[in-house]
Amino acid sequence: MSYCRFSSNQYACDVYVYAGIGGGFVTHVARQRFVFEPPLPPPVAFDEGNIDAFVRRSAEVQSRVDQAPREPIDLPHAGETFDDPDATACAKRLCNLRALGYRVPQDAIDALNEEAAADGAP
Repeated sequence: MSYCRFSSNQYACDVYVYAGIGGGFVTHVARQRFVFEPPLPPPVAFDEGNIDAFVRRSAEVQSRVDQAPREPIDLPHAGETFDDPDATACAKRLCNLRALGYRVPQDAIDALNEEAAADGAP
């Protein structure tokens, strides 16, 4: 299960986080970011009334991703991978990466904290 991917938050995520096969949690930190000028079009809800608009936007975003330049991330840990033993440690790592300037979705941190609480972590 992944908690976030580089494509999360409209490609504004600098980490890919998932539960490791052998236990624990893996965090890959991006080396570079997409540069979208102009910004990506706003999201379109996927429901019966918006299928065509959703498909058009998805195609536009994919085309923009395929052509977007990338800029290097000049922060400590760019391009590194981390293995954390539990959800609490992984959530703390994500908070630390965010404090350094990485784009980390709050919902990934929240999901890890909820998982830790369900597992009985303080």
